Amino acid sequence: MTQELQNKVAIVTGGTSGIGRDTAVLFAKEGARVVVAGRRQAEGQETIDLIRAAGGDGIFVPTDVSKTADVQALVQKTIKTFGRVDIGFNNAGIGATGLRLRNRRRKISIARSPSISKASGSA
Repeated sequence: MTQELQNKVAIVTGGTSGIGRDTAVLFAKEGARVVVAGRRQAEGQETIDLIRAAGGDGIFVPTDVSKTADVQALVQKTIKTFGRVDIGFNNAGIGATGLRLRNRRRKISIARSPSISKASGSA
């Protein structure tokens, strides 16, 4: 590794699995101190264990990114622990549940542009 992130402080939301977990571990391997944010305590601790096994340093902060107070607490805990935030990797998403979409068919008319017709060799 190149250690490009040496002594940087990174917050990774959604860091309890998948892309977020892999990113958190990679950031640690590159020298960053990593704050893993997510809703699942056990999986968050597993990510921290992987970070430490890779020679990195980090903490897990239970966070639901749909709650403003949780996000504010995440940033405050990061600053209290590491003194600053250098990188934010916003991997957590907020999904809508119970949303009903109606299946509609729409006909879309596309007018041929004369310049496209000439470029394709037809007129």
